[in-house]
Amino acid sequence: MQPIVFDGVGTIAVTELDGTLKYLEDKVNKVTMQMQLDWEKVMGGSSGYAFHYTAQDVQDKVSIEIPRFSTILAEISQGANTVEGSVDFDETEEGVLDATNGYTVKAPTKFSGTFKAASDKVYLKDTVTGKLTALTRVASAPTALQYSIAADGKVTSDASNNGKNIIVVYKWTKTNGTKSTFTGIRRPKPFKFTHRFTLVNDKTGQDVPCQLTIWKALGGGTMDVSQERKKAQVSTVNLEIMEPDITADNPNAYAVELIFGI
Repeated sequence: MQPIVFDGVGTIAVTELDGTLKYLEDKVNKVTMQMQLDWEKVMGGSSGYAFHYTAQDVQDKVSIEIPRFSTILAEISQGANTVEGSVDFDETEEGVLDATNGYTVKAPTKFSGTFKAASDKVYLKDTVTGKLTALTRVASAPTALQYSIAADGKVTSDASNNGKNIIVVYKWTKTNGTKSTFTGIRRPKPFKFTHRFTLVNDKTGQDVPCQLTIWKALGGGTMDVSQERKKAQVSTVNLEIMEPDITADNPNAYAVELIFGI
């Protein structure tokens, strides 16, 4: 085969063992594959030189680095469960009580959610010292140490509090949310991993289609959900190669295939 140059990363695909596509990603920083076989020197005789070599278990290493979060990455690397449906968010907002309109919380409108009744607490904030004074919720006609709140999250208080800063702590609900749930005991499920990429023929300059296939793998590694200013998060998934089953697509039960279209 003619020499080729690695240029670009390509796409990765994760499928369940029954062939169902689980995850497709084209924003990949790095795919690393290190084929490795260690040998043990078995000594013999009085010279101390190795008499022969005994092969150890295969220790191939494959890892992928992705600069963004996905619930499927959480599943394959950490054994998380993905739950879709109604979710609650904890929110904290600072605003100013307007003499006419009071203050209405903003997050539910911004994210198309719904304010959760009776989840709120309101504090007066001293703009000089930062001291917080808790107000008591009442149904109507609040005094200077009380507040009322409507079903849409509109806060009103006594006229003596007009123009003052308040902190509103509350919950709101989004009906079409998604969450990754992690338990103390996690067990990832095996999957098939495919990495489709393109190399360059170093002699002709033509693109060469290539593919890395791991027929049965388990995920592990680091699931990064940190947030840092002006720095992208990076999730690293280590793939443990397992012995695959004999199937119609893989009649020879190969663990790994590396295909070059040249």
